[in-house]
Amino acid sequence: MGYLSKRKFIQREHYFTIGLLILIPVLTLLGTFGRDMDWRLDYLGEFKIQAAGLSFILFVWCCFRQEWIKAFLFCVLIILNGALIASHSHFFQKRNQTQDAHQFTVTYQNLSGSENKIEKIRELIKNSQADLIVLTHVSKETYRHLNELIGQYHLQNQQQDDNGNLNLILAKTPSADRGQVFKEKGLWVSRIAGTRKITLITADFQNPWSKEAYIKAKKDIYTIADFIRGRDEPVILMGNFNATGWSWLLEDLGTHAQLRLQEEMPSVEPRKPFYSRRPTSHIYTHRGIEVDHIQEQKNTTTPHRAITVVFKIAPLYPEFELFELQPILPQEEISSDQEHKELPADRK
Repeated sequence: MGYLSKRKFIQREHYFTIGLLILIPVLTLLGTFGRDMDWRLDYLGEFKIQAAGLSFILFVWCCFRQEWIKAFLFCVLIILNGALIASHSHFFQKRNQTQDAHQFTVTYQNLSGSENKIEKIRELIKNSQADLIVLTHVSKETYRHLNELIGQYHLQNQQQDDNGNLNLILAKTPSADRGQVFKEKGLWVSRIAGTRKITLITADFQNPWSKEAYIKAKKDIYTIADFIRGRDEPVILMGNFNATGWSWLLEDLGTHAQLRLQEEMPSVEPRKPFYSRRPTSHIYTHRGIEVDHIQEQKNTTTPHRAITVVFKIAPLYPEFELFELQPILPQEEISSDQEHKELPADRK
């Protein structure tokens, strides 16, 4: 490379890194503080992981080129995006230390594309030891074989989605209650786990990233949040929302329904390239319910791999034990007793 060519390359590299040093923080701040203004800005904020990854690559490159000021600034951008992601992460939730918590297990499987894998589905259900099995995107062809597939489980609730597929909840024992938040979304059942009644709600959202779809999804999220707010028992909400946990689209789940983001379910979706990969499948719970661990099933029924979630549910304790009250006496008896005490000793 000649001298002039090398100089032009260095200049282009300099302008490129300076441009990214300006562009990355501007887009990050727009996607964070402007997310409630327009759905496009909310969508822009979905890619904080990619912004942190790009900043890391540029940080390494600047260190290799010994451009320490640029390296420091890219390091700041890594920390900035990491902090924004961590502010909505389950890793920073305070864990319950209750030793005698009840365990409650749920197997979750998206059956999209499983029409020709009936035996795999039967094997999945047969080997499951979960309290509940949630099956989403069940085709009508698969549904026709349902009685042959469920084995020791019983159909507890069902719902048809926008595309004509079905969402099902199976259980070994009867539920305490069941229903639908509204017609297409929000399938739920209530169960008794140890000493507590809990409600499991499943929700699956199509791509909300267009103006009309975003407005509809926002209303649907608020409807689910309002339903959860009206429940007397703690709630578990799980499903694919097609939005990250820090999206404004899901804000009502925390502010209105008082739910906490407990865990991501990355194994529910097929693997995507890094530039488009986002954690969009979540588990939300009320306080007192935590995710102990998530286990992937080896049975490959569809590209969406099955997972089993083990929840720890704190038992219901009274805050403290009340002491027994002293018996009451009639007013006349108390008055006569006091007069008797006030008499001199020689008049008694």
